[in-house]
Amino acid sequence: MLKKLILVLMLCLLVTTLGAAVVAQDSELSGELNVYPQNYYNPESDPETAAVMESVAQAYMEMHPNVTINLVPNLPAGTDYNTWLASRVAAGEAPDIAWDQYGNRNRVQGDWWVAMDDYLQQPNHYIEEGTPGSERWVESFPDYVINQTRAPDGHWYQVSLDWVETALYYNVDMFNEVGVEPNWDTWSEFVADMNKIRDTLGVDPVGLYQAGTGWSTWVWADDVFLSAVWHDAAPELFTEEYNALQPGRDFRMLNTEEVAKAIYDGKLDATDPRMDTYLEISKQFTDLLPVDYIGITSLDDIQRLFLSKEVASFWGGTWNNKQVDESADFEWGVAYLPPFTEEDFPGAAGVSYRVGGPSSAGQYGIPVATAEAGKLDLAVDFLMWMSAPQNFGPLASTYRGFIPMVAGTEGGDVVTNFSAVAALPERLFGDPSGRLTVEAGDEWSTAMQAYFLDQTDVEATKDRLQEIWWDGMLAICEQQAYDWCPS
Repeated sequence: MLKKLILVLMLCLLVTTLGAAVVAQDSELSGELNVYPQNYYNPESDPETAAVMESVAQAYMEMHPNVTINLVPNLPAGTDYNTWLASRVAAGEAPDIAWDQYGNRNRVQGDWWVAMDDYLQQPNHYIEEGTPGSERWVESFPDYVINQTRAPDGHWYQVSLDWVETALYYNVDMFNEVGVEPNWDTWSEFVADMNKIRDTLGVDPVGLYQAGTGWSTWVWADDVFLSAVWHDAAPELFTEEYNALQPGRDFRMLNTEEVAKAIYDGKLDATDPRMDTYLEISKQFTDLLPVDYIGITSLDDIQRLFLSKEVASFWGGTWNNKQVDESADFEWGVAYLPPFTEEDFPGAAGVSYRVGGPSSAGQYGIPVATAEAGKLDLAVDFLMWMSAPQNFGPLASTYRGFIPMVAGTEGGDVVTNFSAVAALPERLFGDPSGRLTVEAGDEWSTAMQAYFLDQTDVEATKDRLQEIWWDGMLAICEQQAYDWCPS
């Protein structure tokens, strides 16, 4: 392990040094930055990746001898990051480059974060001339990443260096024993095979958990099922303004304004018959989960059930790839939910939807306090350096948890394992907390939990979901004051 660590460190120092040689050095930069790389700097639990991050910072300081880069370790497990960050922002003590989920960042927008629009249009002088990003930094990122991370006010408050995909990790031995091939043609086949696993082996077929409030892996299923039943209405839900910003994308994720306006216009209504199908599919799926799925509190617990062979599969993300690979004492594979077809319900499009996006480790923004302290140019420059492919590539390939979104980088076995999923259409709906407000998302989860527990029937649940949507639309209008909002 020590030899491997030393080799990685030497390689990354060489790569970053060579990368530095192709750009003009600006030794005039000076100052001190505190940088929070999140999962890319966790010296205790992942010293290998931490060593690469340290080499990236060290190479930058050697180019700029009057600059000090302090790397802030990832917070211990169990720490409430949102509370931690909010307290530091309030005190003006947040890291100068900080991680946050793009949904959270896009809610507070310019109150906390610097808009990156102008900087994204500038050359990234750390990228080799003639390659994407060397003339305009924004060109080193795919258009779908840029489009999805745009805030409701039209600005960009972060750069997104990597991408997450999700899939079903499955126990090959268990599936083989029962004679199940994870290449289902329809939703009904998937449900039947998963029930066969439970009936034959006595283990729960799918590992997933649902929280009444806050995030849980259940939101991924909710995104997929809601997208499936509203797929045919998508053209009516998109607005011309946002279509113009994303030409050629016939099917994409709705943003917050589009969801809110569709609700206001009556085009998105939870009492619609489509929602009967949505609730039926959701109930079928939760019947495949462990009996205590509502009491489970983390994806780590679900992964442990999988590794201890208490569930035949679990819905996880790219970041689980390395952990499962190093810990499983059985053969495992990656599969995904089947397409929804006319055999499953009328109007189904014959596709499934990937649950991927920029909710990953490489989501970095610059707090307003950093600009007020006169360190904005330095922070932008280091972020450009960190995002150059010769620097971010070794980070991504060592961590093996996310798919790099920087042009010119490789993803290794993560990309290989998730390539089939990444080729699927993106979902129409994002997670409940990002569709409107966080509060509306929590209320949606609570209402669905009540339905799963048979505390409410179909009609009462639909009425409650519509109330949540309408109130969430009004709350968004109060925040953003779109010109179409009710007065």
